Amino acid sequence: MKALIFIIAVMVASHSYAKALSGQDRPNILLVLFDDVGFMGLGAYGSDAKTPSIDTIAEKGAQFSSFHTASMCGPSRAMLMTGQDSHEVGMSTLVEMLSPEMESHPSYSMEWPDDQKTLATRLKDVGYQTFVSGKWGIGRSGKNLPQKFGFDRSFVLDATGASNYREAPYMPLYKSVSWFEDGLPTSLPDDFYSSRDLVNKMINYVDEANANKPFFGFLSLQAIHIPVQVPQKYIDKYNGVFDRGWDKMREERLPKAIELGLVPDTTKLADVHESHRKWDELSEQDKAYWARMMQVNAGMTEAADDHIGRLFKHLESKGLMENTIVIVMSDNGAESNTVGQLIGNAKPIQVAGAKFWMKTESWDIVYENLGQPGSLGAIGPEWASVASAPLNRYKFNSSEGGQRVPLMIAGPGVAVTGILSGRAHVTDLVPTLLQYANAQYSPDEFYGRSLLPMLTGERQDVWGEDSYGFETSGNSSLYKGKWKITRVKKPYGDEQWHLYDLSVDPGETTNLVAQNTVVFQELLNEYQSYSKRVGIIELKDGENLMRQLIINTLKKWPVDNWPKLLFLILIIVAVVYGIKRLKRQA
Repeated sequence: MKALIFIIAVMVASHSYAKALSGQDRPNILLVLFDDVGFMGLGAYGSDAKTPSIDTIAEKGAQFSSFHTASMCGPSRAMLMTGQDSHEVGMSTLVEMLSPEMESHPSYSMEWPDDQKTLATRLKDVGYQTFVSGKWGIGRSGKNLPQKFGFDRSFVLDATGASNYREAPYMPLYKSVSWFEDGLPTSLPDDFYSSRDLVNKMINYVDEANANKPFFGFLSLQAIHIPVQVPQKYIDKYNGVFDRGWDKMREERLPKAIELGLVPDTTKLADVHESHRKWDELSEQDKAYWARMMQVNAGMTEAADDHIGRLFKHLESKGLMENTIVIVMSDNGAESNTVGQLIGNAKPIQVAGAKFWMKTESWDIVYENLGQPGSLGAIGPEWASVASAPLNRYKFNSSEGGQRVPLMIAGPGVAVTGILSGRAHVTDLVPTLLQYANAQYSPDEFYGRSLLPMLTGERQDVWGEDSYGFETSGNSSLYKGKWKITRVKKPYGDEQWHLYDLSVDPGETTNLVAQNTVVFQELLNEYQSYSKRVGIIELKDGENLMRQLIINTLKKWPVDNWPKLLFLILIIVAVVYGIKRLKRQA
């Protein structure tokens, strides 16, 4: 019976696709991008966060279990928009992590030429109306704004992140954040909340559009990037849910992932990093604090889903949803870093500097205010390892936890396939959507390849034994068939190449280099060819993105904030003088 249903679904999908190819009824396309959602961070993937609206996309179409992105946002977004490797389009890392050597290299230009083609420009060429609402964050702020690259309407945050309630940066490297509408600087309303207002803006763009032409809408949420923030009612929904703590809940994620069919039953959990705290060793006060922090994270995810649900219902009310392909995905794995917290690999001097900056910018991390406008909350590495479970590590690392993320697709021409375990690369989405839109292209224009044969049920994968690679600030990986080689930089890796058989070990627990030297060398040779071809600057041992971020912050912050620095120096001088004077009097 199941086989018959599947055959019928494939036939229906093929018919819908043929209709799209005829040019009579090009589908609308809605691309929903979450920020920093780990592999098991959404309901359909086993999360404790409730996401019924986007879970319907998995139920009505395809859910991927081996979809890979870069391990950080900017390169992923550049690849998502162009279909090309991030190095080929000058977006190899984040601006914040550029070293002096990278600054003059074309693979790290952080600025697109005027003729750079994007998914939006290509769809516009075949009659689409194109809209983007949300975080942009591709390259240098203000240099690659979407209206220059195919978007008819745009309302974007051009930064790696910011407050969800106000125009405020989330880290000391920045003095301010920039919002733009249609290429011009704009300000946020006083009652702004990101998920709600970004969806409202997308609804407005759709309502103002020509009803006789298809649209491409790119909804790029701030959820659930630092700072995790959401109205109180969503936080309280999760009272008690995370009280079991990260150690136990991470272990619980493994059997759930196996039961859902996301990973094979041979999967094991890798050991957490030595810097992770053990839940049972926390004080009761700390347990309450960190359980509450994860409630905020889950609540923010659910709030985003609620607002996405409003968008879906609005499209249904206009008769548009039936002919809309919907893609829901994350840009990379879960965020492990915090600001102003002495946890993980944070150094006391870094925390002290961050707290001084937070004080000057009206940020706090106190329990009573978690999730609210002035709270700079972040879930930290322990909860990030739960969100990424049963995979290893999280964002910024070339481990599976940093690169394997949710992807769901449904709509006309997409069969109800359930979980697809074949490999997929973030660059695959551009040729896939162009094929659905009947937009002509040459396959050799892209690093990725169309996933349409998987989405119609024709094939289980499109990469076969061909390889694809990734690299961001020294964190490197290459996938080929069931194999993966990876090199994770410090502070969470040993900077050595490892080999894993992902068909049985997606948790990356058993390094097989010694047992498979021929395979390892073959993959390493392919990575080196990839590195040379796309123009990667290989980092030396000890060089890593967090080290470079600190260096760049120490260079930039005093220049942007010299009055505050002068004030701090005067206070220190006054205190030292006072202490010496008291000693002389004694």
